[in-house]
Amino acid sequence: MTKAEGGMRRQRRAYAPRMPLEQRRRQLLDAALALIVREGYAGLTVDAIAQEAGVTKPVVYGAYAKLPLLLTALLDRTQSDAVTQLLAAFPQDPRRLTSKHLAGDIARAWARAVRENPQTWTPVLVTGAQTPAPVLDRIEQGREAVRKALADFIGRGRDLDAATARHHLWTAHAVVAAAEHFGRLVLTRPDAITDDELAALFDDLVNGLLRAPGR
Repeated sequence: MTKAEGGMRRQRRAYAPRMPLEQRRRQLLDAALALIVREGYAGLTVDAIAQEAGVTKPVVYGAYAKLPLLLTALLDRTQSDAVTQLLAAFPQDPRRLTSKHLAGDIARAWARAVRENPQTWTPVLVTGAQTPAPVLDRIEQGREAVRKALADFIGRGRDLDAATARHHLWTAHAVVAAAEHFGRLVLTRPDAITDDELAALFDDLVNGLLRAPGR
């Protein structure tokens, strides 16, 4: 058998169909996100992304020269989606801002967003020893921004004395920590707590924390 005949018998390698660069990048980000949700950050390699997307490694490198660039783009997209969903949980009607159930209403709306969009929240809330340092840094930056925004929201834009402003900031720290804990619970054990139970818990938590210091 000649080389030509042997070559004809070999199975031809399947190549990914051509597509515009931005579409290819979206495909690869979707594949990376699916891997993170399913296997955690430990499974995020160029080989794994290529296999998940049904393309070759050169296709991945053609869209993102290095894995960190792909990861940065994924974080940009995920954080944008998370912030959009988080802001949507806050009431748009100013009359509701004085409700004693405001914290519970926000918690209920946010929990619903987490349940409905696990691919947005899993990379942010479910991290571990294999999570790359740049990812942890970006998550902490986002966390700090949420704390500050929450402290400002609690203060309703009023001029506050230093002690009250500090109290609001530490209140925001406690609320964000609790929200992350229960967000992970919603993702990993969705039947462990209902949205109504979560709303009641956050009503009690926030209203208790916002009592004036020393009272």
